[in-house]
Amino acid sequence: MDADVVVVGAGAAGLAAARRLGGAGKRAVVLEARSRIGGRVHTDRDFAGFPVERGAELLHGSRSPSRVLADAAGLTVLPAMSMWRARVVDEGRVRRLLPWLLPTMGRYLSLARTVRSGDIDPDVSLGELLRGRSADGRLGRLAVGVANDACTDLDGLSVRYLARVMANGEETGRHSRVAEGYDRLLDYVAAGCVIVRDAPVTAVCWMRDGVRVEADRCYRARRAIITVPLGVLKVGMVRFDPPLPPAKGKAIAGLAMHPGIKVLLRFTSRLWPAGASYVLLDEDIPVVWPAHADTPVLTAFVMGPRAAALRRPPGPVERVVSALVRVWGERVRRALADAQVVDWGADPWTLGGYSSEPPGAGHQRAALAAPCGPLHFAGEATDDVAPGTVSGALRSGERAADEIVQLDSAAAPR
Repeated sequence: MDADVVVVGAGAAGLAAARRLGGAGKRAVVLEARSRIGGRVHTDRDFAGFPVERGAELLHGSRSPSRVLADAAGLTVLPAMSMWRARVVDEGRVRRLLPWLLPTMGRYLSLARTVRSGDIDPDVSLGELLRGRSADGRLGRLAVGVANDACTDLDGLSVRYLARVMANGEETGRHSRVAEGYDRLLDYVAAGCVIVRDAPVTAVCWMRDGVRVEADRCYRARRAIITVPLGVLKVGMVRFDPPLPPAKGKAIAGLAMHPGIKVLLRFTSRLWPAGASYVLLDEDIPVVWPAHADTPVLTAFVMGPRAAALRRPPGPVERVVSALVRVWGERVRRALADAQVVDWGADPWTLGGYSSEPPGAGHQRAALAAPCGPLHFAGEATDDVAPGTVSGALRSGERAADEIVQLDSAAAPR
């Protein structure tokens, strides 16, 4: 045996699993396809002269796993994405978000109560719920932002999923970001872990008494934790022998994994209002935000089917710049110094932004997370509290590691 456990993937889930296993005295080896660790956490220090997040960016809530680890690592945490300081573009004018919402606040609160109640049966999409209530344009704009944040669109977003997220409260708490860069948090998690980079896994052979994992070489272990993204599982990039059971295949097919794009824009000067934490831009580019407060670097965040549409000619940069020109005029083009497109749907080791939950698919996360034989599964798509987040991935990795520790403890002679 090369290890007690082979962990497939050195993203947040895989690193959290290896860290937990090491703390329990288990030998774990992490196999990572990329030359770097972190998965969908990828911090860029060259684009702007300070850390800019190409992937995951936010710490959700004050007690989430990501925030707890950031504090433990001694990292500097900055507030982010405050509604109090948010703006919205309405008929070409930039307005403060909360005063703009006042005329529709009653409908908004009524809708939130309906969703939070969880009494909608059968499960429907947020789009269907809004159409049934003849929601006005302002409420619709907010809903588009919610769907974009969930990496889908209004008709692909389960209302029961929203009820669960609201009840758990992690994603609806105060948001923050790591000043030193999100990758520093994962470096902290990875400390002491055995990680093999440039080792894409092609096959996992599993039997009653162990696993054989094919990567840069063959690795043998008693168990494996599979943390590859849902998009990679969907296309069958990793061959399982024997094939995974039908319930697992149904879960992989039942959850959605749409593209996710970030467009990073660096300007010679700031064009948007000072202090704005984010701006709801338009239907096609739902939200943009400063990479750091009052710096001339803007991130456009486009997820789900809208990200696929953003790829069409003239391409993501021109589409985002044109949307900004409609608000701040041609000075946007004159001030643009550099731009980069980060397309997670085109990344071969991710093949999507993050998982989303269509109506009626709520039980599929638990099915995806369920172990089968010596195989255990982790990753943001398996988390039921805050899927699509680094915290969800961290929690899932710890959960999979705990499963192994508990099973081994139960099987040990007494």
